[in-house]
Amino acid sequence: MSLHAEPISLALSMPFRIAHGTSTSRDNVFVHVDEGVGVAAITPYYPAQVPDVLAYVARPEVAAALEGDPLLVEDLLDRLPSGPAPARAALDLALHDRWGKTLGQPLYRLWGLNPERAPLSSYTISMADDAEFRQRMQEAAGYPVLKIKLGSGSLERDEALVRMAREAYPGSLCVDANAAWTANEAAAIIPRLARYDLQFIEQPVAQHDREGWHTLAARLPEDMPPLIADESIHDSRDILPLAGAIGGINIKLAKCGGLREARRMIALARTLGMKVMLGCMVESIVGVSAAAHLAPLVDFADLDGNLLVVNDPYTGMIWDQGRLHLPSAPGLGVQRRG
Repeated sequence: MSLHAEPISLALSMPFRIAHGTSTSRDNVFVHVDEGVGVAAITPYYPAQVPDVLAYVARPEVAAALEGDPLLVEDLLDRLPSGPAPARAALDLALHDRWGKTLGQPLYRLWGLNPERAPLSSYTISMADDAEFRQRMQEAAGYPVLKIKLGSGSLERDEALVRMAREAYPGSLCVDANAAWTANEAAAIIPRLARYDLQFIEQPVAQHDREGWHTLAARLPEDMPPLIADESIHDSRDILPLAGAIGGINIKLAKCGGLREARRMIALARTLGMKVMLGCMVESIVGVSAAAHLAPLVDFADLDGNLLVVNDPYTGMIWDQGRLHLPSAPGLGVQRRG
């Protein structure tokens, strides 16, 4: 069994500004298990960074855990030691990619999923000044779903961004505050934002503010757009404490640790009557393609994280004005350029 890690800095075509800060590049670590490839998407506002991923992959017990029948993916994942979620996600993706390649089928076929049932993906408009924001809205005018990033530090400015978006765009809109508001601020602004006909409102309160989630749910009128938890939901253990306070969850492979845990989260959320969204970081098409294989199981998709990347070494899923064309090649279906 061959195992190695390959860090890379992904350059972005334009600055990506959200409530957590502004990025002009993002770090990824590609992890290779024999012919299988996965990726650890590194996010500046989460603890795990490139050295943590490299250190985990280099641990002897990790290599030892991966020895064995490549078809027994569950057994191999069970043997992995605890570690950073992005690192475990990269190994999970690589093992699933190798599994699919061994069997000669893409993952969605092995899971019995119909790619035609994947929802349309949103396209994200990050925060900017008025002129740049309007320009980005104009460029995205033909897309079926737009997600507007909020959390500017001013509720008035946040509402102004949504107003400008709705004035320019008649299609489906959703917003993401990236944990920028207090429960009181969220209770004040959400009814105002609801007037702009929003598909959902994502992560209005701070990541660890479970009480704030429940307080907000109790204070909002019943006819508000569904509230989707992102930063507050990393894996399946985080879902039950927010039951009754959230309308749905945003699953990201780098947060939860990979495809296996994502499938568990989908099953639990469905049992609780929650909506499910598949999201991604700003990352390589390797990670976005992996998530897309689960898209037929969810209500919302936000799988545009590779579109800003100008030096991605891989190709994979095709994002066609929000339509997700899953690859037919085996495993994740991604290919190395050149």
